[in-house]
Amino acid sequence: MKSVFWKNYIFCAFVSSALPVVATTVDIAPDGMLVINGKRTFLLGLYENLQDDDSLHAVKTAGFMLTHVQGKREELDRLEKHGMYGWVNTGSAIDLSKDRAAREIQLKNMVAELGDHPALLVWEVPDEALWNVWYACMTFAEKEKKAVLQRIRETQDESEKANLRGLLDKADSYRQEGDYQNWEKTRATLREQCGLPPLSEEVLLSTAQDRSETLAAGMLEGYHYLKKLDPNHPVWMNHAPRNSIEQLALFGKAADIVGCDIYPVPSQRTGHSDLADTSLSAVGAYTLRMRLSAPNKPVWMVLQGFGWADLDPTADVKKREEQRRPTKNESRFMAYDAIVRGARGILYWGTSQIEKNSALWNDLLDLAKELAQLQPVLSAPNSTLPLNISIDPTWGSVDRSVVILPKEVDGRVWLLVVNEWREPLWFTVSGFQTHDKKAFVDVQTGKEYQIEDGKIRLSLRGNGVKILQSK
Repeated sequence: MKSVFWKNYIFCAFVSSALPVVATTVDIAPDGMLVINGKRTFLLGLYENLQDDDSLHAVKTAGFMLTHVQGKREELDRLEKHGMYGWVNTGSAIDLSKDRAAREIQLKNMVAELGDHPALLVWEVPDEALWNVWYACMTFAEKEKKAVLQRIRETQDESEKANLRGLLDKADSYRQEGDYQNWEKTRATLREQCGLPPLSEEVLLSTAQDRSETLAAGMLEGYHYLKKLDPNHPVWMNHAPRNSIEQLALFGKAADIVGCDIYPVPSQRTGHSDLADTSLSAVGAYTLRMRLSAPNKPVWMVLQGFGWADLDPTADVKKREEQRRPTKNESRFMAYDAIVRGARGILYWGTSQIEKNSALWNDLLDLAKELAQLQPVLSAPNSTLPLNISIDPTWGSVDRSVVILPKEVDGRVWLLVVNEWREPLWFTVSGFQTHDKKAFVDVQTGKEYQIEDGKIRLSLRGNGVKILQSK
Protein backbone atom coordinates (compact mmCIF):
# COMPACT_ATOMS: atom_id res chain seq x y z
CA MET A 1 0.00 0.00 0.00
CA LYS A 2 1.11 3.59 -0.62
CA SER A 3 2.44 5.90 2.07
CA VAL A 4 -0.91 7.65 2.53
CA PHE A 5 -2.04 4.55 4.40
CA TRP A 6 1.05 4.09 6.53
CA LYS A 7 1.28 7.78 7.37
CA ASN A 8 -1.84 7.54 9.50
CA TYR A 9 -1.84 3.99 10.82
CA ILE A 10 0.85 1.63 12.02
CA PHE A 11 -0.80 -1.77 12.44
CA CYS A 12 2.20 -4.13 12.48
CA ALA A 13 2.13 -4.51 16.24
CA PHE A 14 -1.11 -6.46 16.06
CA VAL A 15 0.42 -9.07 13.78
CA SER A 16 3.68 -9.58 15.63
CA SER A 17 2.44 -9.67 19.22
CA ALA A 18 2.98 -12.96 21.06
CA LEU A 19 0.28 -14.95 22.78
CA PRO A 20 -0.05 -14.67 26.55
CA VAL A 21 1.27 -17.48 28.68
CA VAL A 22 -2.05 -17.77 30.54
CA ALA A 23 -5.21 -19.38 29.18
CA THR A 24 -6.79 -17.40 26.38
CA THR A 25 -10.16 -15.74 26.94
CA VAL A 26 -12.44 -15.86 23.91
CA ASP A 27 -15.71 -13.97 23.73
CA ILE A 28 -18.08 -12.81 21.01
CA ALA A 29 -19.13 -9.16 20.92
CA PRO A 30 -22.80 -8.28 20.37
CA ASP A 31 -22.04 -7.46 16.72
CA GLY A 32 -20.41 -10.86 16.18
CA MET A 33 -16.78 -9.81 16.30
CA LEU A 34 -14.47 -12.21 18.11
CA VAL A 35 -12.86 -10.79 21.25
CA ILE A 36 -9.53 -12.45 22.12
CA ASN A 37 -8.07 -11.51 25.49
CA GLY A 38 -10.22 -8.38 25.44
CA LYS A 39 -9.23 -7.32 21.91
CA ARG A 40 -11.75 -7.17 19.08
CA THR A 41 -10.32 -9.34 16.31
CA PHE A 42 -11.21 -10.03 12.69
CA LEU A 43 -10.17 -13.67 12.27
CA LEU A 44 -7.72 -14.82 9.56
CA GLY A 45 -6.99 -18.54 9.35
CA LEU A 46 -5.89 -21.56 7.35
CA TYR A 47 -7.33 -25.05 7.26
CA GLU A 48 -3.85 -26.40 6.64
CA ASN A 49 -1.99 -28.08 9.49
CA LEU A 50 1.46 -26.70 8.66
CA GLN A 51 4.24 -29.08 9.60
CA ASP A 52 7.37 -26.95 9.16
CA ASP A 53 8.44 -23.96 11.22
CA ASP A 54 9.35 -21.82 8.20
CA SER A 55 5.81 -22.01 6.86
CA LEU A 56 4.33 -21.26 10.27
CA HIS A 57 6.62 -18.26 10.61
CA ALA A 58 5.62 -17.06 7.14
CA VAL A 59 1.88 -17.25 7.80
CA LYS A 60 2.21 -15.65 11.23
CA THR A 61 4.29 -12.81 9.80
CA ALA A 62 1.70 -12.31 7.06
CA GLY A 63 -1.13 -11.97 9.58
CA PHE A 64 -2.77 -15.38 9.77
CA MET A 65 -3.54 -16.23 13.38
CA LEU A 66 -5.41 -19.55 13.31
CA THR A 67 -4.63 -22.97 11.82
CA HIS A 68 -6.06 -26.46 12.07
CA VAL A 69 -4.54 -29.00 14.46
CA GLN A 70 -5.33 -32.67 15.00
CA GLY A 71 -6.17 -32.44 18.68
CA LYS A 72 -2.72 -33.15 20.09
CA ARG A 73 -1.40 -30.97 22.87
CA GLU A 74 2.07 -30.88 21.36
CA GLU A 75 0.63 -29.33 18.20
CA LEU A 76 -0.93 -26.55 20.24
CA ASP A 77 2.40 -26.16 22.08
CA ARG A 78 4.07 -25.59 18.73
CA LEU A 79 1.50 -22.99 17.67
CA GLU A 80 1.91 -21.19 20.98
CA LYS A 81 5.65 -20.87 20.38
CA HIS A 82 4.89 -19.20 17.04
CA GLY A 83 2.32 -16.85 18.57
CA MET A 84 -0.63 -18.51 16.84
CA TYR A 85 -3.88 -20.21 17.71
CA GLY A 86 -5.39 -23.52 16.68
CA TRP A 87 -8.79 -25.11 16.42
CA VAL A 88 -9.71 -28.70 17.17
CA ASN A 89 -12.49 -30.70 15.55
CA THR A 90 -14.69 -32.67 17.92
CA GLY A 91 -15.44 -35.33 15.34
CA SER A 92 -18.55 -37.45 15.77
CA ALA A 93 -18.31 -37.11 19.57
CA ILE A 94 -20.44 -33.96 19.34
CA ASP A 95 -23.44 -35.99 18.05
CA LEU A 96 -25.12 -37.42 21.14
CA SER A 97 -27.90 -39.10 19.14
CA LYS A 98 -25.69 -42.23 19.05
CA ASP A 99 -23.48 -43.91 21.67
CA ARG A 100 -24.23 -41.09 24.09
CA ALA A 101 -22.29 -42.39 27.09
CA ALA A 102 -19.16 -43.13 25.08
CA ARG A 103 -19.31 -39.81 23.26
CA GLU A 104 -19.78 -37.85 26.47
CA ILE A 105 -16.60 -39.49 27.76
CA GLN A 106 -14.82 -38.50 24.52
CA LEU A 107 -15.86 -34.87 24.97
CA LYS A 108 -14.83 -34.90 28.65
CA ASN A 109 -11.40 -36.30 27.79
CA MET A 110 -10.94 -33.82 24.95
CA VAL A 111 -11.72 -30.83 27.16
CA ALA A 112 -9.59 -32.18 30.01
CA GLU A 113 -6.64 -32.62 27.65
CA LEU A 114 -6.89 -29.43 25.60
CA GLY A 115 -9.42 -27.02 27.09
CA ASP A 116 -6.92 -25.10 29.21
CA HIS A 117 -4.32 -24.64 26.47
CA PRO A 118 -3.63 -20.95 25.71
CA ALA A 119 -3.30 -21.69 21.97
CA LEU A 120 -6.77 -23.25 21.70
CA LEU A 121 -9.19 -20.71 20.22
CA VAL A 122 -12.33 -22.60 19.16
CA TRP A 123 -13.82 -26.06 18.85
CA GLU A 124 -15.09 -27.11 15.43
CA VAL A 125 -17.85 -29.65 14.82
CA PRO A 126 -17.77 -32.09 11.87
CA ASP A 127 -17.29 -30.31 8.55
CA GLU A 128 -20.36 -29.98 6.30
CA ALA A 129 -22.38 -32.26 8.58
CA LEU A 130 -25.77 -31.31 7.14
CA TRP A 131 -24.75 -31.55 3.48
CA ASN A 132 -22.98 -34.88 3.97
CA VAL A 133 -26.27 -36.53 4.97
CA TRP A 134 -27.59 -35.73 1.49
CA TYR A 135 -24.32 -35.95 -0.41
CA ALA A 136 -23.72 -39.52 0.74
CA CYS A 137 -27.00 -40.56 -0.90
CA MET A 138 -26.23 -38.81 -4.15
CA THR A 139 -22.66 -40.05 -4.55
CA PHE A 140 -23.71 -43.60 -3.69
CA ALA A 141 -26.44 -43.49 -6.36
CA GLU A 142 -23.95 -42.24 -8.96
CA LYS A 143 -21.53 -45.09 -8.23
CA GLU A 144 -24.40 -47.55 -8.21
CA LYS A 145 -25.56 -46.44 -11.66
CA LYS A 146 -22.05 -46.88 -13.06
CA ALA A 147 -21.95 -50.42 -11.62
CA VAL A 148 -25.35 -51.24 -13.13
CA LEU A 149 -24.35 -49.87 -16.55
CA GLN A 150 -21.20 -51.97 -16.41
CA ARG A 151 -23.30 -55.04 -15.59
CA ILE A 152 -25.62 -54.27 -18.54
CA ARG A 153 -22.63 -53.98 -20.90
CA GLU A 154 -21.24 -57.29 -19.70
CA THR A 155 -24.55 -59.21 -19.90
CA GLN A 156 -24.76 -61.56 -22.87
CA ASP A 157 -28.43 -62.46 -22.48
CA GLU A 158 -30.41 -59.88 -24.47
CA SER A 159 -33.59 -60.51 -22.49
CA GLU A 160 -31.79 -59.90 -19.20
CA LYS A 161 -30.09 -56.85 -20.64
CA ALA A 162 -33.43 -55.37 -21.76
CA ASN A 163 -34.93 -56.08 -18.32
CA LEU A 164 -32.07 -54.35 -16.51
CA ARG A 165 -32.19 -51.42 -18.91
CA GLY A 166 -35.95 -51.09 -18.37
CA LEU A 167 -35.53 -51.06 -14.59
CA LEU A 168 -32.75 -48.49 -14.83
CA ASP A 169 -34.86 -46.23 -17.04
CA LYS A 170 -37.77 -46.61 -14.62
CA ALA A 171 -35.53 -45.72 -11.69
CA ASP A 172 -34.19 -42.67 -13.54
CA SER A 173 -37.73 -41.52 -14.25
CA TYR A 174 -38.70 -41.73 -10.58
CA ARG A 175 -35.51 -39.83 -9.66
CA GLN A 176 -36.27 -37.05 -12.11
CA GLU A 177 -39.80 -36.72 -10.70
CA GLY A 178 -38.50 -36.57 -7.13
CA ASP A 179 -40.37 -39.76 -6.22
CA TYR A 180 -37.55 -41.02 -4.04
CA GLN A 181 -39.43 -43.87 -2.38
CA ASN A 182 -40.30 -45.54 -5.70
CA TRP A 183 -36.84 -44.67 -7.01
CA GLU A 184 -35.31 -46.61 -4.14
CA LYS A 185 -37.76 -49.52 -4.44
CA THR A 186 -36.89 -49.86 -8.12
CA ARG A 187 -33.20 -49.60 -7.36
CA ALA A 188 -33.56 -52.31 -4.70
CA THR A 189 -34.99 -54.65 -7.34
CA LEU A 190 -32.29 -53.64 -9.79
CA ARG A 191 -29.54 -54.23 -7.24
CA GLU A 192 -30.91 -57.67 -6.39
CA GLN A 193 -30.92 -58.69 -10.05
CA CYS A 194 -27.39 -57.34 -10.47
CA GLY A 195 -26.13 -59.28 -7.45
CA LEU A 196 -25.44 -56.13 -5.41
CA PRO A 197 -26.05 -55.93 -1.63
CA PRO A 198 -29.27 -54.28 -0.38
CA LEU A 199 -29.46 -50.50 0.09
CA SER A 200 -28.52 -49.40 3.60
CA GLU A 201 -30.44 -46.77 5.52
CA GLU A 202 -27.70 -44.13 5.38
CA VAL A 203 -27.90 -43.90 1.56
CA LEU A 204 -31.68 -43.52 1.26
CA LEU A 205 -32.58 -40.09 -0.06
CA SER A 206 -36.22 -40.59 0.92
CA THR A 207 -35.28 -40.53 4.62
CA ALA A 208 -32.36 -38.10 4.45
CA GLN A 209 -34.35 -35.25 6.02
CA ASP A 210 -35.32 -37.47 8.97
CA ARG A 211 -31.69 -38.44 9.47
CA SER A 212 -30.55 -34.83 9.23
CA GLU A 213 -33.08 -33.78 11.87
CA THR A 214 -31.89 -36.56 14.17
CA LEU A 215 -28.29 -35.46 13.59
CA ALA A 216 -29.14 -31.81 14.27
CA ALA A 217 -30.83 -32.73 17.54
CA GLY A 218 -27.87 -34.89 18.56
CA MET A 219 -25.39 -32.15 17.72
CA LEU A 220 -27.44 -29.61 19.67
CA GLU A 221 -27.31 -31.86 22.73
CA GLY A 222 -23.59 -32.32 22.22
CA TYR A 223 -23.12 -28.57 21.85
CA HIS A 224 -24.84 -27.87 25.17
CA TYR A 225 -22.85 -30.63 26.85
CA LEU A 226 -19.57 -29.28 25.46
CA LYS A 227 -20.43 -25.72 26.52
CA LYS A 228 -21.13 -27.01 30.02
CA LEU A 229 -17.71 -28.67 30.07
CA ASP A 230 -15.96 -25.68 28.50
CA PRO A 231 -17.85 -22.37 28.47
CA ASN A 232 -14.67 -20.49 27.53
CA HIS A 233 -14.30 -21.48 23.87
CA PRO A 234 -16.81 -20.88 21.06
CA VAL A 235 -18.07 -23.71 18.87
CA TRP A 236 -17.76 -23.23 15.10
CA MET A 237 -19.78 -24.98 12.39
CA ASN A 238 -18.82 -24.93 8.70
CA HIS A 239 -21.40 -25.78 6.02
CA ALA A 240 -21.18 -26.67 2.37
CA PRO A 241 -22.63 -24.10 -0.08
CA ARG A 242 -25.87 -26.07 -0.20
CA ASN A 243 -29.19 -26.69 1.57
CA SER A 244 -32.03 -24.31 2.42
CA ILE A 245 -32.00 -21.52 4.99
CA GLU A 246 -34.43 -23.55 7.13
CA GLN A 247 -32.19 -26.63 7.10
CA LEU A 248 -29.12 -24.55 7.89
CA ALA A 249 -30.92 -22.76 10.72
CA LEU A 250 -31.73 -26.06 12.43
CA PHE A 251 -28.04 -26.95 12.56
CA GLY A 252 -26.91 -23.42 13.36
CA LYS A 253 -28.51 -23.71 16.80
CA ALA A 254 -25.66 -26.08 17.69
CA ALA A 255 -22.86 -23.54 17.22
CA ASP A 256 -21.69 -20.09 18.29
CA ILE A 257 -20.11 -19.32 14.90
CA VAL A 258 -21.33 -20.47 11.48
CA GLY A 259 -20.06 -20.23 7.93
CA CYS A 260 -19.57 -22.09 4.70
CA ASP A 261 -16.93 -22.85 2.11
CA ILE A 262 -17.34 -21.50 -1.42
CA TYR A 263 -14.80 -21.95 -4.22
CA PRO A 264 -16.12 -20.33 -7.44
CA VAL A 265 -12.93 -19.91 -9.50
CA PRO A 266 -13.00 -20.18 -12.46
CA SER A 267 -16.22 -18.20 -12.44
CA GLN A 268 -19.38 -19.99 -13.63
CA ARG A 269 -17.50 -23.24 -14.31
CA THR A 270 -16.87 -25.01 -11.00
CA GLY A 271 -20.41 -26.02 -10.01
CA HIS A 272 -19.51 -25.24 -6.40
CA SER A 273 -22.32 -22.72 -6.13
CA ASP A 274 -25.80 -23.99 -6.90
CA LEU A 275 -27.27 -20.50 -6.60
CA ALA A 276 -28.32 -18.58 -9.69
CA ASP A 277 -25.12 -16.62 -9.06
CA THR A 278 -22.17 -18.86 -9.92
CA SER A 279 -19.76 -15.96 -10.36
CA LEU A 280 -17.17 -14.66 -7.88
CA SER A 281 -19.90 -12.74 -6.06
CA ALA A 282 -21.37 -16.06 -4.93
CA VAL A 283 -19.00 -15.54 -2.00
CA GLY A 284 -21.00 -12.53 -0.84
CA ALA A 285 -24.28 -14.28 -1.58
CA TYR A 286 -23.37 -17.25 0.61
CA THR A 287 -22.15 -14.93 3.36
CA LEU A 288 -25.62 -13.40 3.42
CA ARG A 289 -27.22 -16.87 3.49
CA MET A 290 -25.13 -17.85 6.48
CA ARG A 291 -26.14 -14.67 8.28
CA LEU A 292 -29.80 -15.39 7.54
CA SER A 293 -29.44 -18.96 8.77
CA ALA A 294 -28.06 -17.91 12.15
CA PRO A 295 -29.16 -14.35 12.99
CA ASN A 296 -26.93 -12.51 15.46
CA LYS A 297 -24.18 -15.12 15.22
CA PRO A 298 -20.80 -14.39 13.63
CA VAL A 299 -20.05 -15.79 10.18
CA TRP A 300 -16.63 -17.09 9.14
CA MET A 301 -16.25 -17.79 5.43
CA VAL A 302 -13.93 -20.45 4.04
CA LEU A 303 -12.41 -19.29 0.74
CA GLN A 304 -10.49 -20.85 -2.12
CA GLY A 305 -6.80 -21.56 -1.55
CA PHE A 306 -6.33 -23.96 -4.49
CA GLY A 307 -7.32 -24.62 -8.10
CA TRP A 308 -9.79 -27.41 -8.79
CA ALA A 309 -7.22 -29.23 -10.91
CA ASP A 310 -4.97 -29.37 -7.83
CA LEU A 311 -7.37 -31.94 -6.39
CA ASP A 312 -6.84 -34.25 -9.37
CA PRO A 313 -3.36 -35.81 -9.53
CA THR A 314 -4.06 -36.97 -13.10
CA ALA A 315 -4.89 -33.47 -14.39
CA ASP A 316 -3.13 -32.63 -17.66
CA VAL A 317 -2.08 -29.19 -18.87
CA LYS A 318 -5.44 -28.48 -20.48
CA LYS A 319 -7.37 -29.37 -17.34
CA ARG A 320 -5.04 -27.25 -15.23
CA GLU A 321 -5.75 -24.30 -17.49
CA GLU A 322 -9.51 -24.91 -17.40
CA GLN A 323 -9.62 -25.46 -13.63
CA ARG A 324 -7.02 -22.87 -12.77
CA ARG A 325 -6.13 -21.25 -9.47
CA PRO A 326 -7.52 -17.85 -8.43
CA THR A 327 -5.63 -14.77 -9.56
CA LYS A 328 -4.48 -12.15 -7.07
CA ASN A 329 -7.37 -9.84 -7.99
CA GLU A 330 -9.89 -12.67 -7.68
CA SER A 331 -8.64 -13.67 -4.22
CA ARG A 332 -8.73 -10.05 -3.09
CA PHE A 333 -12.25 -9.53 -4.41
CA MET A 334 -13.59 -12.69 -2.76
CA ALA A 335 -12.12 -11.73 0.62
CA TYR A 336 -13.59 -8.23 0.57
CA ASP A 337 -16.90 -9.45 -0.83
CA ALA A 338 -17.26 -11.67 2.23
CA ILE A 339 -16.26 -8.79 4.50
CA VAL A 340 -18.68 -6.19 3.13
CA ARG A 341 -21.46 -8.78 3.30
CA GLY A 342 -20.84 -9.26 7.01
CA ALA A 343 -18.19 -11.96 7.52
CA ARG A 344 -16.29 -11.67 10.81
CA GLY A 345 -13.52 -14.01 9.75
CA ILE A 346 -11.92 -15.59 6.68
CA LEU A 347 -10.14 -18.92 6.40
CA TYR A 348 -8.58 -20.66 3.41
CA TRP A 349 -8.95 -24.28 2.44
CA GLY A 350 -6.80 -26.17 -0.05
CA THR A 351 -3.43 -24.53 0.54
CA SER A 352 -2.02 -27.96 1.39
CA GLN A 353 -2.50 -28.77 -2.32
CA ILE A 354 -0.35 -25.92 -3.65
CA GLU A 355 3.38 -25.25 -3.64
CA LYS A 356 4.75 -22.88 -1.01
CA ASN A 357 6.61 -20.95 -3.71
CA SER A 358 3.57 -20.69 -6.00
CA ALA A 359 1.94 -17.46 -7.14
CA LEU A 360 -1.28 -18.31 -5.30
CA TRP A 361 0.49 -18.98 -2.00
CA ASN A 362 2.38 -15.68 -2.24
CA ASP A 363 -0.83 -13.89 -3.24
CA LEU A 364 -2.59 -15.21 -0.13
CA LEU A 365 0.30 -14.14 2.09
CA ASP A 366 0.16 -10.66 0.55
CA LEU A 367 -3.59 -10.51 1.00
CA ALA A 368 -3.26 -11.58 4.63
CA LYS A 369 -0.74 -8.79 5.18
CA GLU A 370 -3.17 -6.27 3.72
CA LEU A 371 -6.05 -7.50 5.87
CA ALA A 372 -3.85 -7.63 8.97
CA GLN A 373 -2.79 -4.02 8.37
CA LEU A 374 -6.49 -3.16 8.27
CA GLN A 375 -7.21 -5.12 11.46
CA PRO A 376 -8.32 -2.06 13.52
CA VAL A 377 -10.68 -1.14 10.68
CA LEU A 378 -12.06 -4.62 10.01
CA SER A 379 -12.62 -5.30 13.70
CA ALA A 380 -14.22 -1.91 14.42
CA PRO A 381 -18.00 -1.65 14.81
CA ASN A 382 -19.84 -0.77 11.63
CA SER A 383 -20.53 2.92 11.11
CA THR A 384 -24.14 4.11 11.20
CA LEU A 385 -23.64 6.53 8.29
CA PRO A 386 -26.86 6.46 6.21
CA LEU A 387 -25.16 5.85 2.87
CA ASN A 388 -27.04 5.52 -0.40
CA ILE A 389 -25.58 4.30 -3.70
CA SER A 390 -26.83 5.41 -7.09
CA ILE A 391 -25.48 3.50 -10.11
CA ASP A 392 -25.02 5.36 -13.40
CA PRO A 393 -26.83 3.92 -16.43
CA THR A 394 -24.76 1.36 -18.31
CA TRP A 395 -25.20 -1.28 -21.00
CA GLY A 396 -25.76 -4.26 -18.71
CA SER A 397 -28.54 -5.62 -16.53
CA VAL A 398 -26.46 -4.95 -13.37
CA ASP A 399 -28.15 -7.73 -11.41
CA ARG A 400 -25.33 -7.34 -8.92
CA SER A 401 -24.12 -3.95 -7.79
CA VAL A 402 -21.82 -1.96 -5.50
CA VAL A 403 -21.70 -2.76 -1.78
CA ILE A 404 -20.13 -0.40 0.77
CA LEU A 405 -19.27 -1.20 4.37
CA PRO A 406 -18.54 1.97 6.40
CA LYS A 407 -16.33 1.85 9.50
CA GLU A 408 -15.15 4.50 11.95
CA VAL A 409 -11.79 4.32 13.72
CA ASP A 410 -10.25 7.10 15.83
CA GLY A 411 -12.44 9.75 14.26
CA ARG A 412 -11.79 8.66 10.68
CA VAL A 413 -14.34 7.14 8.37
CA TRP A 414 -13.33 4.17 6.25
CA LEU A 415 -15.28 2.89 3.26
CA LEU A 416 -14.74 -0.69 2.08
CA VAL A 417 -16.18 -0.62 -1.45
CA VAL A 418 -16.81 -3.69 -3.61
CA ASN A 419 -18.26 -3.95 -7.12
CA GLU A 420 -20.01 -7.32 -7.35
CA TRP A 421 -20.84 -6.87 -11.02
CA ARG A 422 -18.37 -8.19 -13.58
CA GLU A 423 -18.02 -4.87 -15.49
CA PRO A 424 -16.91 -1.35 -14.46
CA LEU A 425 -19.47 0.89 -12.80
CA TRP A 426 -19.70 4.62 -12.12
CA PHE A 427 -21.76 5.50 -9.08
CA THR A 428 -22.57 8.24 -6.56
CA VAL A 429 -22.44 7.73 -2.81
CA SER A 430 -24.58 10.11 -0.75
CA GLY A 431 -25.20 10.50 2.97
CA PHE A 432 -22.24 12.61 4.09
CA GLN A 433 -24.23 15.83 4.69
CA THR A 434 -23.89 15.72 8.47
CA HIS A 435 -20.28 14.62 8.41
CA ASP A 436 -17.41 17.06 8.90
CA LYS A 437 -15.03 15.31 6.49
CA LYS A 438 -14.16 17.02 3.19
CA ALA A 439 -12.66 14.21 1.15
CA PHE A 440 -11.72 10.55 1.00
CA VAL A 441 -8.36 9.11 -0.06
CA ASP A 442 -7.82 5.80 -1.84
CA VAL A 443 -5.28 4.08 0.46
CA GLN A 444 -3.74 2.19 -2.47
CA THR A 445 -3.36 4.95 -5.07
CA GLY A 446 -3.46 8.12 -2.97
CA LYS A 447 -6.19 9.57 -5.20
CA GLU A 448 -8.54 12.01 -3.47
CA TYR A 449 -12.32 12.11 -3.87
CA GLN A 450 -13.95 15.36 -2.76
CA ILE A 451 -17.25 15.41 -0.89
CA GLU A 452 -19.60 17.84 -2.60
CA ASP A 453 -23.17 18.41 -1.34
CA GLY A 454 -22.77 15.34 0.85
CA LYS A 455 -21.83 13.13 -2.12
CA ILE A 456 -18.79 11.58 -3.75
CA ARG A 457 -18.45 10.19 -7.28
CA LEU A 458 -16.57 6.95 -7.79
CA SER A 459 -15.85 4.33 -10.42
CA LEU A 460 -14.78 0.77 -9.85
CA ARG A 461 -13.63 -2.02 -12.13
CA GLY A 462 -15.65 -5.20 -12.44
CA ASN A 463 -15.19 -7.38 -9.33
CA GLY A 464 -13.05 -4.56 -7.99
CA VAL A 465 -12.26 -3.24 -4.51
CA LYS A 466 -11.50 0.24 -3.14
CA ILE A 467 -10.47 1.12 0.39
CA LEU A 468 -11.14 4.80 1.16
CA GLN A 469 -10.11 6.75 4.24
CA SER A 470 -11.49 10.17 5.20
CA LYS A 471 -9.16 13.13 5.43
